[in-house]
Amino acid sequence: MTIAWQSSPPFRRLPALLCAALALYASPVAAQSTVTFQRAAPFHATPGGVLLGEINAGTTLQAVASRGSWRQVALEAWIFSASLSVAREGEFTHRVDVTGGENLRSTPNGRIMARALNQAFLTRLSVQGGWSHVRREVWVPQASLGEATQTTRTPTAAAAPATVTPPPPPPVPPASPAPAPAEMGVVREGAPISLGPGSAEVGRAPEDLRVEVVSRGGGWTKIRADLWVREGDVGAAPPAEGMLTLDEIITDPDKYIGARVTWRLQYLAIDTADELRPELPAGEPYLLTRGPLPESGFVYVAVTREQAERFRAMQALEEFQAHGTIIAPRTRYLPVPVIRLEGNP
Repeated sequence: MTIAWQSSPPFRRLPALLCAALALYASPVAAQSTVTFQRAAPFHATPGGVLLGEINAGTTLQAVASRGSWRQVALEAWIFSASLSVAREGEFTHRVDVTGGENLRSTPNGRIMARALNQAFLTRLSVQGGWSHVRREVWVPQASLGEATQTTRTPTAAAAPATVTPPPPPPVPPASPAPAPAEMGVVREGAPISLGPGSAEVGRAPEDLRVEVVSRGGGWTKIRADLWVREGDVGAAPPAEGMLTLDEIITDPDKYIGARVTWRLQYLAIDTADELRPELPAGEPYLLTRGPLPESGFVYVAVTREQAERFRAMQALEEFQAHGTIIAPRTRYLPVPVIRLEGNP
């Protein structure tokens, strides 16, 4: 006796109409849009997570995703290569390595789009001269964005009959490039050594002083060297009156609230305080400045309306001497100190 098992005919091909319906269901139309920032906005690694920097008002970026009151955007820009160090974390290849952070620009030496904080991780895409092309997808408050200015749609491919095919093999990750070696140099014997560009000399270079080149700009080179002094010659000392640095304020912020400072600042712009900067009087004018020079950080300066009128006549990047009091060591979103200006510039 022969037993024949009953079975369904082998699966070969689905009806064309059903295949088309499945293809449309599985391949929704992808939409991407660009958004323009109505105001300066902080950007984070995750919604409300680690703060990475601030995007300038007027910057237009590609929107990627939304989550509640947060929007994810693709921040792609150019940065000084000397301001980066090789530091791998997940998909990222580099991080900002400059006290006070560094500007992100639309093109090499182009318009400033944003500023990334020190230690912010980025992915380097390419290098051009002394500039690096970097990218990171970040999260910003929805309230800081304008409506989408451009929308592009990816057309759906024509439906094809469904076939059973094995999945493609997983991609092989590229080999990690070796970290770039530090640039080394030898300082000319007798060359004057200063604490910053244009500041007073603190000594002269001895013979055969080997150093690491950290950055270059404005006719100056920042160097790092291993130097030694006797243990008894080093002791803690309070900062000179009015000469606090950003590092000192960031390290112990509460200590310096109410401290008086005399800083050389570089005027950038004037704006009106809003809810993103509650440390400043709401609706009152304030200055965005760079400094204290020769540092490359930022300082917010609260001014009266009368003082603001004097600054409106000032040219961007013009320097001035500011005597003021620290009213906040940082803002809610950025490690930028806030001072109240005393007197006139």
